[in-house]
Amino acid sequence: MIFSNPTHILLKLILFCPLIVIHPANAGQKNDSEFQRIKKQAWKEVFTDECVGDWRKLWFLDGVKAKVSSSDEAMTIDTTNGYAVLWTKQSFEGDLRIEYDFRRVDQYNKGVNIIYIQATGDGQNGCVEDISKWSNKRNLAAMSDYFMNMHTYHISYAAYPKDYIRGRRYLPIENKRLKGTELTGSFFNTGLFEDQQWMHITIIKQAKDLWMEIRHPKKTQLFHLKNEDKPTIQKGRVGLRLMPGRLSQFKNFKVSTAK
Repeated sequence: MIFSNPTHILLKLILFCPLIVIHPANAGQKNDSEFQRIKKQAWKEVFTDECVGDWRKLWFLDGVKAKVSSSDEAMTIDTTNGYAVLWTKQSFEGDLRIEYDFRRVDQYNKGVNIIYIQATGDGQNGCVEDISKWSNKRNLAAMSDYFMNMHTYHISYAAYPKDYIRGRRYLPIENKRLKGTELTGSFFNTGLFEDQQWMHITIIKQAKDLWMEIRHPKKTQLFHLKNEDKPTIQKGRVGLRLMPGRLSQFKNFKVSTAK
């Protein structure tokens, strides 16, 4: 077969050059390398709680029907009767590294756990930047009190009946509820939260990227979420949300900021 003009040359390249395929595993390896690089950067620990003492010293609770207790082993949040969000009293600015040990105690296959990352009020209807100033508006800790009134990232996990991990960046000023708040990256069928085992969670927020590494006794998984088209989040409190019917334990909770 003779190829004498540019069109024929291009056809020859298509026919005889090896096909290059980017395997999904390559993307996973790249994400892992990037996460490990960020994880090893210089961080300054600015908040630590072993979660075995009086939780009220470092946290405050939204949700009058929820219960929080501490033992020699861990802090327990019980939402048998209603929603809960447990907030750090401390606020954090810039890139963050959040680490804690987590155990799902319940076997209630409905609802979700959420971690809020750097929450501030949107300034509308008395919801000032410091969310502790209007906690009375969140007595029941209903979801809409947050996505309609706060700037924050949220990562949902231990979700059932669909086992998923995904993220949002709330857009309260637009007043469109959860529409358009999704971050890039959704993960299903993780198989991490079914056996009531302790696991270590590391979350890193760097600029518009969110990383969540979960080290379960049986396996480790890394999840990468990205804010591609929404305003950045720069400062605010960290919160732990449980939907009704949940029972979760936490210990060794730490927050670090980039040096």
